[in-house]
Amino acid sequence: MPECQHCGAFVTRDFVRVFGVDGEVRECPACSTYREITAAPNDRDGGSE
Repeated sequence: MPECQHCGAFVTRDFVRVFGVDGEVRECPACSTYREITAAPNDRDGGSE
């Protein structure tokens, strides 16, 4: 059963397919917003790179 790596909440296989990386989800709607989930990694910390 798939789960969020951050909070351990259940996520659907479809959620993992769409938002996951290598079959893992690091955030989910239970612990983050969709805006944060869909943001590129550099956008999250101000894009300083």
